[in-house]
Amino acid sequence: MLIMMRQSENHTLHKNATARFFSLDNESNTASDRTSLVEVLSELRDLLEDYSPAWYTEEHQRKLDSALHSTNL
Repeated sequence: MLIMMRQSENHTLHKNATARFFSLDNESNTASDRTSLVEVLSELRDLLEDYSPAWYTEEHQRKLDSALHSTNL
């Protein structure tokens, strides 16, 4: 059951992130859209930090932290 919930949560996270990514260059983005994107990226960072997959390197961590702290979001 826990695995099924995780897969569902991951699917939802992916779906939300994808939707936000494809709307980034839309001029009608609102502060709320950017806040949602930051929230999704923060959740992703937390998951990566918690589970530490072998492929997740310090370079990935730096890129993600840079994206989260970017003033362009």
